[in-house]
Amino acid sequence: MTAFSADRSTWPRRFTFSGFETRDEAGEAHLLYGFENGLAFREIIAFNAPLPPPGSPLRPGFEAALEALWLVAGVSYYKACLPPEIAFGEPSPDAGQRRFFEALYIDGLGEFGVRNDVAIAGFVNFHADGTCTQKPAARHAPLRRRSAVLIGGGKDSLVSTEMLKAAGEDMVLFAVNPKKPILDCAAASGLPFIRVERHLDPQLFALNEAGALNGHVPITAIVSFIALAAAFVHGFDAVILSNERSANQGNLLRDGREINHQFSKTAGLERALSAYVVRYIDAGLTYFSALRPLSEAHIAQLMARTSRYDSAFTSCNRAFQLRPKAEPARWCRDCPKCRFTFLMLATAMERPRLEGIFGGNLLTDERQLEGFEELMGLSGHKPWECVGELAESGAALLLLAQKPEWRDTPIVRTLAPRVAALMPDPHAVWAELMTPASDHAIPPRYEEMLHAFLAG
Repeated sequence: MTAFSADRSTWPRRFTFSGFETRDEAGEAHLLYGFENGLAFREIIAFNAPLPPPGSPLRPGFEAALEALWLVAGVSYYKACLPPEIAFGEPSPDAGQRRFFEALYIDGLGEFGVRNDVAIAGFVNFHADGTCTQKPAARHAPLRRRSAVLIGGGKDSLVSTEMLKAAGEDMVLFAVNPKKPILDCAAASGLPFIRVERHLDPQLFALNEAGALNGHVPITAIVSFIALAAAFVHGFDAVILSNERSANQGNLLRDGREINHQFSKTAGLERALSAYVVRYIDAGLTYFSALRPLSEAHIAQLMARTSRYDSAFTSCNRAFQLRPKAEPARWCRDCPKCRFTFLMLATAMERPRLEGIFGGNLLTDERQLEGFEELMGLSGHKPWECVGELAESGAALLLLAQKPEWRDTPIVRTLAPRVAALMPDPHAVWAELMTPASDHAIPPRYEEMLHAFLAG
């Protein structure tokens, strides 16, 4: 690796998207990037199946998806030094692509900017190297009529899975770099499972250790484009996420801009990405979230319907560390995700079942008090995690305060009066949380499946 100094005045000022290559028989795509100081990166995506051959009607869509993946995955390397200049090799994106990815980088690195004290919007410039030729409209490839549900090992994607299963949908589960909880959930589902591996260039980790910038990237967008490329390799025409409406609430405002840890899970990005797919990748390839009308609280009620995944699923991100020193526990029981998931499921499950899933009870652990305060907006700001709305957490706690098995736990007993003072009508809030929203982009056929599942 080229020598790297933690002195920011010596950092490179240009980042180049150098191109991408394919290894068709090996089923690999290689994404190439570089800094002007000579440091070059090669990321490898292993699709675990031969790629569509040149001349195949699937090849144009695959290469268009691969181009988009190359552009979005570059954020992992670009963020290390945040050069103010961005250049492109071949293929060169057109003006519409540049607008899309510039916006994705700026908002997708919002949390990264706050935590590294950097104004991201002042750095990212996808238009620095001039004009470009508009690309032709996407074709309509003969993709197999099949749905792929992106599974993350948590409750949301499992609810989508059960919904499509109940409708008799031809489907597969899909994951990138699956860890044990994902593999266990896939096995418990009894459904076909497709896995793809993303191999980051090891030099990136060396840069981080040497003092380069590091932090949160729009990972859901990256995984989405991997899945969209995989559609042409493994055969499916619908990429289905399980992002809920709660993801739309940001964490804080900075310089007049809302910063949202879950930006790449928002309805706005979903619609923009779906439009990108139809315009640039394939006119018949569908991308959407099956749970967008629902709150996290509502999804918890649906998750409680089945015990199939009780010993397999987890929503704790520490179970999915990139480079763990040891096999992590399924639930750490000391993070915002664990606290929020426990709180939501407590409104839907009997106490012994939930304690069995988590291996303990977070509402009896007084050390968790500050963390629960943050979830409800009683202190600090909404945690940098994929958790629900502040009012959602408060309404759930007040619901538990009315249940004998939960109301005397230390967390509920301590926080209920404070939350009640801010929420005079929690029943109305809860009723709204249990009412599906009309603002979504679910195709009609899948919307019928959701309505049937909710009625069941």
